[in-house]
Amino acid sequence: MNEPQVLKPTTIANSWHYFFGLIFLCLNKIRHALLGYKTPRTFSFADIPQAVAYDKQVVYKWKEYLRDYTNDQFTWANKNILELGPGADLGNGLILLSEGAAKYNALDVHNLVKNTPPEFYSYLLSHLPSGDKGILKRQLELTQQGGNDKLNFICEPNFDLTVLKNENIDIVVSQAAFEHFTDVKKTISQLSQIVKPGTIFLAEIDLKTHTRWIRDIDPLNIYRYNDRIYNFFKFQGSPNRLRPDQYQQILWDNGWTKVTIKYESILDSEYTKKVVPSLDKQFHDLKSSMNCLSLIIWATKK
Repeated sequence: MNEPQVLKPTTIANSWHYFFGLIFLCLNKIRHALLGYKTPRTFSFADIPQAVAYDKQVVYKWKEYLRDYTNDQFTWANKNILELGPGADLGNGLILLSEGAAKYNALDVHNLVKNTPPEFYSYLLSHLPSGDKGILKRQLELTQQGGNDKLNFICEPNFDLTVLKNENIDIVVSQAAFEHFTDVKKTISQLSQIVKPGTIFLAEIDLKTHTRWIRDIDPLNIYRYNDRIYNFFKFQGSPNRLRPDQYQQILWDNGWTKVTIKYESILDSEYTKKVVPSLDKQFHDLKSSMNCLSLIIWATKK
């Protein structure tokens, strides 16, 4: 596995960052109240090749991560896959079906995929190297018409995973979505009830501040505030502020084993030492691993 990327923001202005962070928390809540949740990405479908490349890269990384976890004993072939929080489109599902997956299921709170432009899918299908594109196109049409078959998308406002209890899932994947789940304990608990022994779990989780401007200059900004202040500005989809040890413990508590965590990106150690004392006291403990900005977590259901 590759070493984690090390980030070192150029400035440390703890008091100013606290103040500006509050402003952005307020603005984000107002924006969400007025406009709702529009996109999980930092780019739009205006650049369709970029959107397609993003999905292809996600699936490629999943495959490499699962090979690492299983000592190269992994293939998508004949697997029944569940993606939690697919986001903007069903590109991942089509790519996985083209690679031999038996079925792709996706569950999300928001039905963003209804707004995916047809041009995106046309471009994606024309750039898939394998698979019967006619069958894939038909699966997409069925899903868009509400007749899910091998491409199964479910919009569930309560994020109730028990609707998938009969799906016989082999692999659970998630890309930068778990940090947005309001009740991770409930999600993992329900997931644990619907999957079979041996199911593999893989999630990439982004622990940084998500507001675009402040994210780069103060990546730990959301951890500066106590629960009372942070919860006042929360809305559905706000980062939940769980740390790596908490994700690990929740999986253990729900009967998952071989729980493995790899940091994908970390903060420079000197920068971390200077910033952590200015965070809310609940994040001062070493077990919070405040140097971790993003991670990969694997687990296997007992």
